[in-house]
Amino acid sequence: MLDTPAPSPTIGDFDQLMQAGAGLHTEGRREEALAAFEQALAQRPQDLNAATACASVLTELQRPQAAWAIMVARREALMTDADGACNLAVMAEACALEGEAQTAYEQALRLYPQHLRALNNRALMATRQGDMALAQELMQRAAAQAPQDPALLLNYADVLIAARAFDEAAQHLLAALARFPGMLEFQLRRIAALAFGGQPEQAQAELDALGEPGAQAWNAFLRQASQAPQGSPFKRFIVLPDMRELFIQQAFSAMRQCDWRNEQALSSLLRQMLGESTLTGTLHDWRDTQFYALMLALTEQEQTRIRLETDRSLLTLLKPRTPYVAPAIRTQAGSDTRLRIGIAAQTLDDERFANALATQLALHDRSRFALHVYSPTPRPREALSAALLPHCERVVELAHLSHEEAAQRVRVDRLDLWMDTAFYTPWCRVEITFARVAPVQIFTQTWKRYHPANVGIPCEYTVGDAFTHPDVGTPSAYGPVVRMPHSCWLFANDDAPTLTGKSPEQHAAQRSAAGLSANALVLTSWVPALAIDPHSFGTWMRLLAALPHAVLWLSNTTPQAKNNLLAAAQAHGIAPQRIVFMQAMPRGEALAQMPLADLFLDTLRFNANHGLADALRMGVPAVSCAGQTMASRLGGSIIRAAGLADCVVDSEAAYLDRVLHLGRNPAELAALRERLATAHSTAPLFDTAARVREWESAWVTMIERQRAGLPPIAFDVPASA
Repeated sequence: MLDTPAPSPTIGDFDQLMQAGAGLHTEGRREEALAAFEQALAQRPQDLNAATACASVLTELQRPQAAWAIMVARREALMTDADGACNLAVMAEACALEGEAQTAYEQALRLYPQHLRALNNRALMATRQGDMALAQELMQRAAAQAPQDPALLLNYADVLIAARAFDEAAQHLLAALARFPGMLEFQLRRIAALAFGGQPEQAQAELDALGEPGAQAWNAFLRQASQAPQGSPFKRFIVLPDMRELFIQQAFSAMRQCDWRNEQALSSLLRQMLGESTLTGTLHDWRDTQFYALMLALTEQEQTRIRLETDRSLLTLLKPRTPYVAPAIRTQAGSDTRLRIGIAAQTLDDERFANALATQLALHDRSRFALHVYSPTPRPREALSAALLPHCERVVELAHLSHEEAAQRVRVDRLDLWMDTAFYTPWCRVEITFARVAPVQIFTQTWKRYHPANVGIPCEYTVGDAFTHPDVGTPSAYGPVVRMPHSCWLFANDDAPTLTGKSPEQHAAQRSAAGLSANALVLTSWVPALAIDPHSFGTWMRLLAALPHAVLWLSNTTPQAKNNLLAAAQAHGIAPQRIVFMQAMPRGEALAQMPLADLFLDTLRFNANHGLADALRMGVPAVSCAGQTMASRLGGSIIRAAGLADCVVDSEAAYLDRVLHLGRNPAELAALRERLATAHSTAPLFDTAARVREWESAWVTMIERQRAGLPPIAFDVPASA
């Protein structure tokens, strides 16, 4: 006998409407269920059950804003009940109102500390926020309450994996499998936990034991996991990773949080895989590895081999479907004969990059150059994009396009030169460059000195300077390198707050507000957590040990990275209170605080760039140690161009000696600061207009050589007057 479907709701009493709505919802008739709940809510506007029912169905119908409007109108009443506060939080999350959601979840847990849904959801939120200690504590409480709920056990496993507690996750999943034998979701996560935890052989053995169905499920699991969410720093794999590649990717995630436990194992594994590739020709999707390996203790030759292995794999795996046709030279009378330059931006969702690009574009000669900007940022901030438009032909968003579609869109603009400013960063889409979108293609920052001609990604030139690329001969040992006369770093940052003198009382008050002692020697390094490698941090701890009146002032970062850095400091015998983190604040306020520091310490393996340039601009002198790679020489290039060549040394011992000498001699440090202040009007780094003219000169030379049929060749750009 067939079930009789619930009738469409008619006007009735409140309870009948609620029952009818529930029945319709069960049958999947959501629009009709919503109508019933809305009629019930109209009868009793203050009834929280009716309001929650309406909001829940609206959320399912992809109308979260309407759902939130219903809930927030009853916020005060909802926040008096644990269930109500939790429901309010769920609706806030659906509308991406993270702060509102967190407040409501925390209220639910205050009212009822064991509220299962609030514990679970707040734990997942803490995971996204990087507060892994809180996430683990909350999820453990939730799982302990409902040990027979597989969904909660899965969430607990995901939190442990996100916290990089891989051994604990593997044991938790083993126990879950004992409770739910053969449950594939647990088996797949356990395999992932083993691979992430550096047990690739065990992970592969457990996968093999699942047979062909397990292998198919594993591949589907990986494909779903590789669909990187918006904002992820990692690229989607071109080929599915093996167990070792999973370990590598996890280790990169750990580095972003200053978790260095895998550093030596990661370096050893990459060396091993490089050796195997030479013998077997195995292809690796190492686009991320090119960037993250810069923070490892690898030689310049090993870094170059990683790049070449990546290029070889991309050449094999990426096959552009639409052939490239070079644009004809525009010579007709009345035609626009300006050189067309395409600039692939890093991101237009970050003030540093967007404002620096706007400054640069405003200084270019638009009577000679037509500038086209391409953004990789999904839905870039409109205000930042709008600031570029007066200074370029157009800003084109490519994020929503496939690589092939993006390449075809760029080709429509018939560029003469394509300049990728995002190379080796998370925003880079090297596949577009690979497809060839202009007759001349260059990378502005590869962080690697060697660029062998006619090998790998089609790129005619890379850009450096006499310090990053010394002893360039003909032909160049590095490949076709264009050397800028002062620094390859184009100093084009957004406007800085005006530097003004402060009384000792004002200086002390500002330091106190920033969490800094008035009498401390403030050493700083404004770099992302990823750029702080264990070798650099260990060197800084040696400096703090030798300078008992010094503190280390670091950029604001995630709770997880802060905890890891403080633990590392304690391991070096340095009290946690001597590590101070800048507070979260708008960029303009952060720039205004920078002069509170006494000396900038450059990182050793992967030099600071944006943070270093900001420090010099705001009057803070810096010390850098130049290594053998471009990534470890760029900081020296920037500091030398700022007029402080004596602050660039060539050994770690000299780096320590220079910082200790300045730290123990306040008069010399003050004199250095005065020299930097004077250099703002004389040093090449700060003359952005002249440096832009040099870039334009380089573009012209490269394009003219290509048009004349001449091959790329290394050359030096003359200094602009």
